[in-house]
Amino acid sequence: KQWYQRRGREFQTFQHYFIQINLRSMKVIAVLLAIVAISMADICADVAGGRAQASEMKNLVSTGIDNIMGDCYPNGDAFSALLNSPSCSALFYQGACYGMKAAAKYADVDVVTYGMLRDGVSDIKALGNLACDHVETCYNEVFAAVSACAAADPNFVDGVIERATEMYMSQAQAELEAYGEANDNTIIGRLINGAMDRFTSVDSIKAFFMDNVDDAMIADAEAAFEAVKQTAANFCDSGCVDKTAKFVRKLFNA
Repeated sequence: KQWYQRRGREFQTFQHYFIQINLRSMKVIAVLLAIVAISMADICADVAGGRAQASEMKNLVSTGIDNIMGDCYPNGDAFSALLNSPSCSALFYQGACYGMKAAAKYADVDVVTYGMLRDGVSDIKALGNLACDHVETCYNEVFAAVSACAAADPNFVDGVIERATEMYMSQAQAELEAYGEANDNTIIGRLINGAMDRFTSVDSIKAFFMDNVDDAMIADAEAAFEAVKQTAANFCDSGCVDKTAKFVRKLFNA
């Protein structure tokens, strides 16, 4: 009887350690699966030279950002260096690669089918989960940098508006004007033409912002952003990205 009791205790001890070891193993496996899942969700891997192309786009964007932000150097570095932070960088690369992948997919398509939309759900799901993980952090980093520059230089906002307007007028205005004239029979074309008629100079654009953006509007915008941020957090925390993707995929299968 004592022998059986000892064997029973030994078996229970063995069973305890066996369970603990397996739990640890399962945790390791779960981590590995998560790493694999993240690598599989890399949209840039689906685009030939995707990351290299995105890097070229990033360099162009960085030049434009630094020109617009002027003498604003958060953390003693160029403003565009914020794009190198883990959160902002992840959002930029995956967003850019998604755009390139979608552009290539639909470039020669006349009729979009439900099957094509269904096949794109996985990319939207990956972007949604990525946004849940990184958008707030990236926004906070950029907002903190802009706020610090505005606090340090009372003319900072005016300078940003002026430089952005000059860049638009020198690099994009002619193309936008041509598009508006060619598409005046569409809603978008008429909106563009209306804006072109109203905003004819740097001063007219600056005047619009200064006349229409006051403290009350800024406070309303901040309150609206906080509400959106909370709603988005609840959406993400509830696993709604995956649930929505699953629902939409089934919808397109119908």
